[in-house]
Formats: sequence, C-alpha cells, structure tokens
Amino acid sequence: MTDRAQVYSEIAARLDNHIAQIQAFVQEPSVSLDQQAMTSGAKRFADALAMIGCADASVIDLGDGYPGVWGSLDFGRPKTLLIYGHYDVRPVGAEPWSHEPFAGEVTAFDGFAKAIVGRGAAAKGPLMAFLCAVQTMVETDGSLPVNLCFLIEGAEILGSPNYPGLVAARRDQLDKVTAIFGPRSSQVPGGTIGFSLGYKGLVYLDLVSSGTKWGRGPDGGSVHSSTNVVVDNPAWRLVHALATLSDPRTGEIAIADLKSVVSSGKKIEPWETPLVADLVARLKDQDPNGVIPGLTPQFPVRNFRDDLSGEALALRYLYGPGMNVSSLRAGYTGPGTKSFLLPHEARATIDLRVVSEVSAEDLIGMVRAHLDAAGYSDIAIEIRGAYDWYQTTIEADIVRAATDTLADMGYNCRPWPLQAFGGPWAHFGKVFGVPSLQGGAPGLGARAATSDEYFVLEGTDKIAGLAQLERFYVDFLNRYAGQAP
Repeated sequence: MTDRAQVYSEIAARLDNHIAQIQAFVQEPSVSLDQQAMTSGAKRFADALAMIGCADASVIDLGDGYPGVWGSLDFGRPKTLLIYGHYDVRPVGAEPWSHEPFAGEVTAFDGFAKAIVGRGAAAKGPLMAFLCAVQTMVETDGSLPVNLCFLIEGAEILGSPNYPGLVAARRDQLDKVTAIFGPRSSQVPGGTIGFSLGYKGLVYLDLVSSGTKWGRGPDGGSVHSSTNVVVDNPAWRLVHALATLSDPRTGEIAIADLKSVVSSGKKIEPWETPLVADLVARLKDQDPNGVIPGLTPQFPVRNFRDDLSGEALALRYLYGPGMNVSSLRAGYTGPGTKSFLLPHEARATIDLRVVSEVSAEDLIGMVRAHLDAAGYSDIAIEIRGAYDWYQTTIEADIVRAATDTLADMGYNCRPWPLQAFGGPWAHFGKVFGVPSLQGGAPGLGARAATSDEYFVLEGTDKIAGLAQLERFYVDFLNRYAGQAP
C-alpha cells in the first residue's frame, strides 16, 4: 500500500523540480498544424517516460511526421490504466501575447501568485504533473497500486488522424487495459470541477475539388482570373457540392440516409436525468456562452439556431447531430497575397459530430454515396479522423475513484452526461470495452484557444495548485486500485 504521507512530503520537497519539468515541456514548440518540433517533442516526452521508470519508453514513427510515444509500468497489478494525452499544441495565433509563447515563464498571472504562461500549458501542465506524481510514488514506495501504459500522440490538434495506427502498433500490449484516463485539470474559476462522461462521434474530413480530377478548369496550377469567362472554376464546383449537404432553410443535414441514422435520438438513461436537469437550470440562470464548452463570453453567440433556449438548447447540444464547415480554402493562402487567381483546387474541412450506432466509417460512406448520386463523384474525400461516440456510466469504478477522491479533498464536481467533442479516447473505450475518463482532476488551465495560455502552479482557497493536483493523482490511483484512504 502507498505510504501517502511520505509521498505527499516528497511531492512538496520536489515541487521546484516538477515546475522545471513542466517548463521544459511547455518550452517545446510542438505545433502540429505547422509540423513544427514534432520529432523533438516526441523525444522529450519519451525521455520523460524513461525518467519515471518506463524501460520500454520509445517513439512510434509511422512515417507521417507526427510520431507517437509509448511507455509502460507493469507491477503485476489487477488493473491497468491506459494514459491518453498529447504533446502537440495549437499555433501561437494572431492575438498579442504579454509573455513569449514558448518561454514557459513562471510568474504571477491573472490573479494567481504563480502560474506558467505559454502555448500548450493548459494541457501539458496536468499531463507532466501526472508523470511527476507517478515518479514520486515509484521512487518512494518502489511500485504503484495499478499498472500504467502510455500512448501519447502528436496530432490531437489535427483531429488525431493517426491514433488508430499508434494503437495498432501496440495492440498486443493493450489487451489488459481496464480503463482509459486522460490527466486534465478541469476546474472552472469558481472552483467546481467539470468533466464529461461521454463524447459524440467525430468524423473529420476534407472535401476536395480539383481541375485535374474534375477534368475541367486548370490542371495542376492556378491561372489568371480573367480567364474565368472561358475556364471552369473548381472553387465554384466545391461550393455547389457543399450546398447539397445542408438544408438552406433549417441548416439540418440534407443527406437522407445520414440524417435518418443520426436523428433518431438517444435514450436518456436514468442516471443522466439529473445531470441534464442541472445543465438546463444553468442555461436558464446564466449566459450560455459561459456554460456550453467551446463558447466564450469573449466572442458571444447572440442568437442560437432555431432560437433555442433552456431545455431545448441543452438537449440539442448534448444529443443532437451537427455538421459543420470548419474552413474553406482555395487559391493562394499566403504568406502575403496574390490577386486575380482562378484556382486549380479548392477544399472544405467538415466535422460531423453525432450520437449513432452506425460506425464512423459507414457515415463517411453515406457522404460518399450522396456526392456520387448528386453528380459530384469527382469531389474527393480525405479522412482526417473517424471516431465513434462512447459514454461511460457515472457508476464506473474509474469515475467513482475520481469523484470520491474529489469529495475527500473538499471539491465539488459537475459531470456532463455527454459533450459535443469527440476523439480517440472515446472511440477506443468502445473498442477495448472499458470505461474512459478524460479530466476530472483539480487545477486550472485557461486560454488554450487564444493568447496568454496558462496553467496555475500556486492555487487559492478555491483553485488547486500543482501540489494539490499531484496529491489528487496519488489518491485517485490508489482509489482506482481499491485502496481506500
């Protein structure tokens, strides 16, 4: 059994060293969108796994430029956690930063006495803190109460297109996994800890129109826009194809087969009912821009689709299907500008988020069949990610381990029955047939999608700091192993 008092004491004594490890991780400019520092980012995390005792720590190179990282700690325990995480980060963005984005500066910030500011801090901080807590437990006690295996990716920001390949590369070592856990700090400024028990399926793809495949328009390169009077434009071709996917009156999915399988709804289980009611109450009392994940009061939505509000808004967000055009690109995209072009290629990035028992691959097949039937067989589909939905019951042992630990520490938690995000952590919970918990840990990381991203190191009476977060990890692992405090 873990000597928790001794581990807590060691965490406190090593805190400066742990902060330095988080700093080094944040200073790695591993921007997947720009394919920047992918090799060094993966190697740094592999070195961190070796540091905590993973003798098999290694980089998994699939040859696509986004290597994964593997490592394991096997103490012969009955339970094995698969740790999901990512070392890649978003681009710096166009918003001004008050601190250098990859300096990893430790400073007083946003009302906290000590925080680390830098791109990726909100995700990298809790993940590295987990490694630090594990290292302290192993070096203090000589073992862990559970086995761990780490499968970390470098393309989460891109929609995790290669995570299935990473799983395939280590599939024979994953058969004993009993749950999936993603170390994430989930506190909101008021102190409540929120996390989701499920995620919608995510289909993430590009639709591509090209003069080459169409047999019309420029072949292989752009021409001058003045020639449009006699030359077909692949960008218009793509726009017309996109117009067939959505009902212009309602904004609903217009692909008949797809709509029929994603619009039937989901049975709301009895344990979900009070969680839905809690969300409805918050949407009535608060600005939805501060409640619904992905929205922000900084850029508020004034009117929701179909003028939804209250319960209707909650149910649509939680369980309704959505198909979004994330970006449209054609012609010269920089740096600088080139005017008067008729492009040879145009592409649209689409994300489809649904609750459906039809597989993500089959949903893509329905999109393909629709385009073909509508006369757009030349529009190519390039798959960026295809993941099924999954939900973990609130009674799952890994969930109870987190909520009971939080209660012991004096924190209130607010689970979501489902959220509209999606990814491999949910999909592979279904593949392995095990519960999946992403987040549910104390601590605060903020501004991940804009400038001055940060992670709190020294907390307040409401917000946990780094030491409290690491103590949570220690107690959580013991509870999951069945060892009460």
